[in-house]
Amino acid sequence: MNIQEELIDWAEKTVEAYHNIAKREDVNKAYYTQSDLSLLSEKPELMIVGINPGSASSYTDQCKNKNWSYLYNNPLDKNHLWKGNYCKEEGKPSSWDNHKKWKYWAGLKICISQTALSTIIDDDSKIIVTNASFFNTKKANEIPESLLLETIPYTLDLINKTIPKNIIFLSGKKCFERLYHLSKSSKQFQFKYKHICGNIFVGVLNDKFCIGIPHPAYKTNEELHLVSSVLPFLLNIRNYDDIEVELICKKCAKQIKEYESRCYNHKKSNNKQVKVLNLKSIVQQVISAIKLIAYEKKNHRYMLNEKYGITITDSNKGYIGIRHVNYDHKGYEVLQDQEALDLKEMLKKRGYKTTDKAWIGTKPIKEFGYKDDEIVSKIVSEINEIVELVNKDY
Repeated sequence: MNIQEELIDWAEKTVEAYHNIAKREDVNKAYYTQSDLSLLSEKPELMIVGINPGSASSYTDQCKNKNWSYLYNNPLDKNHLWKGNYCKEEGKPSSWDNHKKWKYWAGLKICISQTALSTIIDDDSKIIVTNASFFNTKKANEIPESLLLETIPYTLDLINKTIPKNIIFLSGKKCFERLYHLSKSSKQFQFKYKHICGNIFVGVLNDKFCIGIPHPAYKTNEELHLVSSVLPFLLNIRNYDDIEVELICKKCAKQIKEYESRCYNHKKSNNKQVKVLNLKSIVQQVISAIKLIAYEKKNHRYMLNEKYGITITDSNKGYIGIRHVNYDHKGYEVLQDQEALDLKEMLKKRGYKTTDKAWIGTKPIKEFGYKDDEIVSKIVSEINEIVELVNKDY
């Protein structure tokens, strides 16, 4: 069989297995691959593997979603799986067609900029972009170990059928730690790995050499440039046991120093920001500025209107919290009417944590800025805006 015949055969077996898993009530997650496998004409030069797609929808909704409309409420089939992430809004390119505008794609191109892969990265006939599991969750750490263990064999089968020349896993240590842990519970694959520098690793997955790098979506220039400096050495070595970590670190010493300096300064800056906050002063300044009527002065609780109040406190690292004025531990749940639910939705959009009991919404003081005067100004503005909102219809 040629590579397209291999891929169609793989898609048929894989979609049948995924469908049976996805339709289970305890799973019901949407699934898809990324790049368009129908465009491959030969063994790929590069396979890029993430942990799982970064979205959050159910399989039921996926089959009904108008952006996946040519399913027509039918389950995903081999032709759609084979075509990758084809989710498409009317009049717009599909998700995969738009991938060159993704933030992580720009970061990835920096990572491979000093290698021969930079000449083929935009050629869909020479690359595969996929995931260890095709089931989507908003964050990679939300994909259960059981689902990874159940689905990774189909990604391994994709590797075996296409035999990519280079394999790069994203998310560095997090990804390799999970692969190593999973390999201990699976008879279908073996995995070992070792650290190079920064968040860069090398591993052996069922006798295939692979590289682990940080996910390039939101990384600093220093980290991306460190990866770009190290990758040429790793892609040329090919043999796990022959890698001279000390030699690589010596040749990339400048980039390693810049990366470590950025990490140190960032940590130092964060620590400094936390230390300079004077929470008691911030609370007192906010209280003086808002001019609201106190209904429980001792605990800094003030009326937004006759129904809702706001607490401004330096307790528990400082926060502001909104709840009913006549809050009662035993009878509070009966106050969760539609108006309160609408208020919660409004607060969520402003970054508040909401709960079914106790607080309608809370927000840490530190999320308003890094300096006392900046925080005071932003909290006062926020409270004034919320006062206006709770005194009119949502």
